[in-house]
Amino acid sequence: MTAIKQQFEQKDVILLHGVTSSGKTQIYIRLIEQMIAQGKQVLYLLPEIALTTHVIERLRQYFGASIGVYHSRFNDNERVEVWQKVLNNEYRVVLGARSSVFLPFADLGLIIVDEEHETSYKQFDPAPRYNARDAAIFLANMHRGKVLLGSATPSFETYFNARTHKYGFAELTERYGGIQMPVIEVVSIAEETKKKTIQSHFTSVLMADIEAALANKEQVILFQNRRGYAPVLLCKICAYTPKCINCDVSLTYHKRTGKLHCHYCGYKEDTPNICPACGSTHLEYRGFGTEKIEDELSLLLPAARIARMDLDTTRSRNSLQNILNDLEEKKIDILVGTQMVAKGLDFADVTVIGVISADSLLKFPDYRANERSYQMLARGKR
Repeated sequence: MTAIKQQFEQKDVILLHGVTSSGKTQIYIRLIEQMIAQGKQVLYLLPEIALTTHVIERLRQYFGASIGVYHSRFNDNERVEVWQKVLNNEYRVVLGARSSVFLPFADLGLIIVDEEHETSYKQFDPAPRYNARDAAIFLANMHRGKVLLGSATPSFETYFNARTHKYGFAELTERYGGIQMPVIEVVSIAEETKKKTIQSHFTSVLMADIEAALANKEQVILFQNRRGYAPVLLCKICAYTPKCINCDVSLTYHKRTGKLHCHYCGYKEDTPNICPACGSTHLEYRGFGTEKIEDELSLLLPAARIARMDLDTTRSRNSLQNILNDLEEKKIDILVGTQMVAKGLDFADVTVIGVISADSLLKFPDYRANERSYQMLARGKR
């Protein structure tokens, strides 16, 4: 904390590099308190709407009615209300997702960008296309304010800027209270398949850990970065795969709807019983997503209370918050999800986190696949 205050005298932007559970949020709270005492406004940016609902409960204990929330799932009336309260300086602190950088701040003293490395800060569609982290730095410069970039796994460019002294740099190398970092175990699916110890998509090690956690009344999170039931429907005779008529990408089968979905444009079509190319009936599903993980886990562990958190189960307004509340109140034993579960959620009774087919993260068509795979896996160590 002292190092950050000293560096803010020389630098406008500081990277706070702290391992998971090192107490970064408490540092944010102390800095916000100081800014409010000076009569300035604070913007606290988070990469996901899921995190705003999770963090706001903590911050309201400190700042009460002076803190507002803003994100894209608000309706027009709610957005206007927040806009007016920021304009009239009724909200001294705003907690929001990337679009909150466009609110009409009058005297912005500090912007906190938590999990600054997250790709969710970049708006791809619709226009305007912008990176909220970079926009926040520009916005703070307009108000002559300061920016604190927080992350356990900072992006290459931010870390480079900090190491070359363009940004200030502060580091937290230990967890709060001296808590040990979790044990990480890498299990080979190929070896388990040879030994015939794998059950469906779950290794014997993972199943043993899950069963032990459930026996101890603890909770489990399983991460699989593909939603739906099966990513590919394939003809065994001619290798035909149904593709989206708009995007030319393979369609994903969703068991809940019984249809093939495009995850880019939302196009849907009925699942064929025969191959449109060769007339064969030998069609099979390849790969697996969160829907299939949930389905098969319920067969292996029928007594466990299993829930799924992905784009399909969080479309309605309060569904995301309901899932998080159920997890916190221990109404859920196992939570299966996409990258939404790997973005800063913190629950005391979660003792096992399983990343299924972890090496598939490295094979995404993205020049930053290695960097982002590490960031995502490191976030799971909380």
